[in-house]
Amino acid sequence: MIKYKAYSFNIVVLIFIFVIVVAIGTVNTVDRIKQHTAKTNFSGLYSKYSNALMSTVAEMYGETGCYFSSASGANFSHCNEFYKTFLKHLNVKKYCQTKALENGCIPEYEVYSQKPSCIGFSRYMMNYEDDAFVMENGSNIIIPHAKDGNRIPMFAVDSNGLAKPNKAGEDLFSMVIIRNASGSYYFHSNITYCLPVEKGGIEHIQDIYK
Repeated sequence: MIKYKAYSFNIVVLIFIFVIVVAIGTVNTVDRIKQHTAKTNFSGLYSKYSNALMSTVAEMYGETGCYFSSASGANFSHCNEFYKTFLKHLNVKKYCQTKALENGCIPEYEVYSQKPSCIGFSRYMMNYEDDAFVMENGSNIIIPHAKDGNRIPMFAVDSNGLAKPNKAGEDLFSMVIIRNASGSYYFHSNITYCLPVEKGGIEHIQDIYK
């Protein structure tokens, strides 16, 4: 009788361990699928936005007046004109000039920036003041404002729009416009600059292609 009980106990322990292993494996598999989906979705958008940037630079004859410099300083003087031209090269379906959350251009995000230097990505600014554009494919672009109300050479991209997870580094990324000393334009490799990224989130463009 004692041996039978011991045998039964061992079976229960083995089943418990098996269930735990399966559960861990399932979680890891789900995480890998989520990250693969995030990478795939964003890589396609990154290519489109890079092409739109190059087309905009060409249309503005190489001087956009909206960039951070890799050498020193920044230029915000013509960001309004830059974004008007930039968005012409994308398939915009809907525009929310203000109240982007209320008007259905963006979802409620899990976490917002609380850094004074990143005020454009605060909860209030993203939900009520920033410009938001919904694309034909359901993704969106959020263009933050500085304290003086002017647009800046940085915008956020939500690769799947209103769908979850609505987290920085998973489906929400930032694009910082850089101009180098030779006058070439590109997006900074940090694609979550100013956005609060949780552990495991994608932070740099290099990680997309790993």
